[in-house]
Amino acid sequence: MTDKNRNANRTSGRSGYGKTSLIEEVTAQTQGYSRRQVAEIVDTVLDTIKQKVASGQNVTLTGFGTFRRSQRAARMGTNIRTREKIKIPAQTSVRFTPGSEFKSAVAGRSTRRS
Repeated sequence: MTDKNRNANRTSGRSGYGKTSLIEEVTAQTQGYSRRQVAEIVDTVLDTIKQKVASGQNVTLTGFGTFRRSQRAARMGTNIRTREKIKIPAQTSVRFTPGSEFKSAVAGRSTRRS
Protein backbone atom coordinates (compact mmCIF):
# COMPACT_ATOMS: atom_id res chain seq x y z
CA MET A 1 0.00 0.00 0.00
CA THR A 2 1.42 3.40 -0.97
CA ASP A 3 1.54 6.38 1.39
CA LYS A 4 -1.12 8.08 -0.73
CA ASN A 5 -3.49 5.11 -0.36
CA ARG A 6 -2.75 4.81 3.35
CA ASN A 7 -3.61 8.49 3.88
CA ALA A 8 -6.77 8.15 1.78
CA ASN A 9 -7.91 5.32 4.07
CA ARG A 10 -7.50 7.57 7.11
CA THR A 11 -10.21 9.91 5.82
CA SER A 12 -12.85 7.16 6.18
CA GLY A 13 -13.90 7.19 2.56
CA ARG A 14 -14.14 10.96 2.24
CA SER A 15 -11.96 12.75 -0.22
CA GLY A 16 -9.88 15.03 1.90
CA TYR A 17 -6.54 16.07 3.17
CA GLY A 18 -5.81 15.40 6.82
CA LYS A 19 -3.31 16.49 9.42
CA THR A 20 -1.04 13.52 8.71
CA SER A 21 -0.88 14.45 5.03
CA LEU A 22 -0.16 18.06 5.92
CA ILE A 23 2.67 17.06 8.24
CA GLU A 24 4.18 14.76 5.61
CA GLU A 25 4.03 17.45 2.91
CA VAL A 26 5.51 20.16 5.13
CA THR A 27 8.28 17.77 6.17
CA ALA A 28 9.06 17.08 2.50
CA GLN A 29 9.13 20.82 1.67
CA THR A 30 11.38 21.87 4.54
CA GLN A 31 14.98 21.04 5.16
CA GLY A 32 16.43 20.44 8.59
CA TYR A 33 13.20 19.44 10.33
CA SER A 34 12.21 15.87 11.09
CA ARG A 35 8.65 14.61 10.74
CA ARG A 36 8.38 14.57 14.54
CA GLN A 37 9.49 18.24 14.78
CA VAL A 38 7.03 19.32 12.08
CA ALA A 39 4.24 17.38 13.82
CA GLU A 40 5.05 19.14 17.09
CA ILE A 41 4.98 22.55 15.38
CA VAL A 42 1.66 21.82 13.63
CA ASP A 43 0.14 20.57 16.90
CA THR A 44 1.37 23.67 18.74
CA VAL A 45 -0.08 26.02 16.12
CA LEU A 46 -3.45 24.24 16.13
CA ASP A 47 -3.58 24.09 19.95
CA THR A 48 -2.80 27.81 20.17
CA ILE A 49 -5.56 28.65 17.69
CA LYS A 50 -8.02 26.51 19.67
CA GLN A 51 -7.06 28.11 22.99
CA LYS A 52 -7.29 31.67 21.68
CA VAL A 53 -10.65 31.16 19.95
CA ALA A 54 -12.03 29.31 23.00
CA SER A 55 -11.07 32.30 25.16
CA GLY A 56 -12.97 34.66 22.84
CA GLN A 57 -10.09 36.05 20.80
CA ASN A 58 -10.14 36.16 17.00
CA VAL A 59 -7.16 34.53 15.30
CA THR A 60 -6.26 36.14 11.97
CA LEU A 61 -3.69 34.59 9.67
CA THR A 62 -3.20 37.31 7.06
CA GLY A 63 -4.05 36.07 3.59
CA PHE A 64 -5.40 32.78 4.94
CA GLY A 65 -8.38 33.76 7.09
CA THR A 66 -9.86 34.44 10.50
CA PHE A 67 -11.11 32.01 13.14
CA ARG A 68 -13.65 33.45 15.56
CA ARG A 69 -15.99 32.31 18.27
CA SER A 70 -19.68 32.60 17.42
CA GLN A 71 -22.85 32.34 19.49
CA ARG A 72 -25.88 30.60 18.01
CA ALA A 73 -29.18 31.73 19.47
CA ALA A 74 -31.66 29.31 21.02
CA ARG A 75 -34.42 28.36 18.62
CA MET A 76 -37.38 26.09 18.16
CA GLY A 77 -37.11 22.98 16.02
CA THR A 78 -39.20 19.95 15.14
CA ASN A 79 -38.50 16.32 15.99
CA ILE A 80 -38.82 14.75 12.53
CA ARG A 81 -40.10 11.44 13.88
CA THR A 82 -42.81 12.72 16.22
CA ARG A 83 -43.36 16.20 14.70
CA GLU A 84 -43.16 17.48 18.27
CA LYS A 85 -41.78 21.00 18.75
CA ILE A 86 -38.50 21.01 20.64
CA LYS A 87 -36.33 23.78 22.00
CA ILE A 88 -32.78 23.79 20.64
CA PRO A 89 -30.49 25.49 23.20
CA ALA A 90 -28.04 28.28 22.41
CA GLN A 91 -24.62 27.03 21.38
CA THR A 92 -21.13 28.41 21.04
CA SER A 93 -19.35 27.43 17.84
CA VAL A 94 -16.38 28.46 15.75
CA ARG A 95 -16.52 30.32 12.44
CA PHE A 96 -13.86 30.62 9.78
CA THR A 97 -13.80 33.46 7.27
CA PRO A 98 -11.32 32.89 4.45
CA GLY A 99 -8.89 35.66 3.54
CA SER A 100 -8.58 37.21 0.09
CA GLU A 101 -5.49 35.20 -0.91
CA PHE A 102 -7.20 31.96 0.14
CA LYS A 103 -10.37 32.84 -1.80
CA SER A 104 -8.35 33.72 -4.89
CA ALA A 105 -6.35 30.49 -4.71
CA VAL A 106 -9.53 28.42 -4.45
CA ALA A 107 -11.02 30.34 -7.38
CA GLY A 108 -7.89 29.61 -9.43
CA ARG A 109 -6.54 33.15 -9.42
CA SER A 110 -3.02 33.84 -8.20
CA THR A 111 -2.51 36.88 -5.94
CA ARG A 112 1.09 36.21 -4.93
CA ARG A 113 3.90 37.68 -6.91
CA SER A 114 7.18 35.81 -7.23
